[in-house]
Amino acid sequence: MQVILLAAGQSTRLAPISDKNTLQFSGKTLIEHQVGVIKSAKLRDIVVVGGAHNLNHLKRALKAYNNVAVVEQKKLEDGMAGGVLAGAAYVKHEQILVLSTNDVFEPWLLEKVVQAAKNKLQGVIVGSKVESYFPGGYLESDKKGYVTHITEKPAPGKEPSKYVNLVLHVFNEFPKFLGHLKKAKSKKDDVYEVALNDYFKKGKAKLELFKYHGYWQPIKFPWHVLRVMERYLNQQVKRIDRTSLISKTAVLNGNVVIGPKVKIFDHAVIQGPAYIGEGTVIGSNAFIRQSMVGTNCVIGFGTEVTRSYLNNDVWTHTNYIGDSMVDSNVSFGAGTVTGNLRFDEANVQVMVNKEKIDTGTP
Repeated sequence: MQVILLAAGQSTRLAPISDKNTLQFSGKTLIEHQVGVIKSAKLRDIVVVGGAHNLNHLKRALKAYNNVAVVEQKKLEDGMAGGVLAGAAYVKHEQILVLSTNDVFEPWLLEKVVQAAKNKLQGVIVGSKVESYFPGGYLESDKKGYVTHITEKPAPGKEPSKYVNLVLHVFNEFPKFLGHLKKAKSKKDDVYEVALNDYFKKGKAKLELFKYHGYWQPIKFPWHVLRVMERYLNQQVKRIDRTSLISKTAVLNGNVVIGPKVKIFDHAVIQGPAYIGEGTVIGSNAFIRQSMVGTNCVIGFGTEVTRSYLNNDVWTHTNYIGDSMVDSNVSFGAGTVTGNLRFDEANVQVMVNKEKIDTGTP
């Protein structure tokens, strides 16, 4: 089985973050984590599909991995369908796994799906059960458990089922699906879904709905990064690198990971779960809790960082950073405060592409 890993999305809903794949969690980029999960499922032959905007980043991040090819999707406007077609030009097997870097799930899921696909006709499509509306594709199935239709982004209250499509699809006869994908057309960004429906109906394809009830977090909006961060923090194993320099008056409590060459000065407090990346400096009287701080950051004197994600090369100067997602190369002016608590304690709403989105977080 070969894998087509889709990583060409431009992450427009994550703006100003340019590419979710290069976000680091626990010292590794998202794309490295995803390739690692695939490798742990004993799948070795991977084609990663990127775009002109992130192709070099992907190649640098994955240069140490064997049997991983990074290829370009020329027309990003063709969406997921274009990504699969770009990857299809580099695969030769009949059995293909199509996967997206957007979705973070339990590592065991991939191995179970691959095993399940061995006993099925044309393959397997994974659906995650949701209790509230999610803006994605909803899967319908027949009495035998085969997917019959996928409805992309129905209106709230019009969902045909409770199972949302994860981009985790195994095709046992990939060339046949590819024939439908090449012919599919749509005025909306759902050509891939149109091809699937055509494959189900005209191709009479039998792909089982694999009902998944474990952890699943898609990364579509900035606040999703905080949820994924929390996941990695809770999974980490406490350790302090021997090359770090920690003041005798500094306090480290709970599940804390301190990377190489970190410096922690007098009376700083780090309350786990927390992750401090390589080369970062934690100033005197700083307080960090339930947060992830990347490489080569400076958390200045008296700064508090709580429930926040800081990527690489972030500088602070006596700041309060709460419930915030901060990308790389950001410097905060002295005294800057960020936080998300509304006076009425209602859910925070954020403008994304000129649309106000409820984050689901008070």
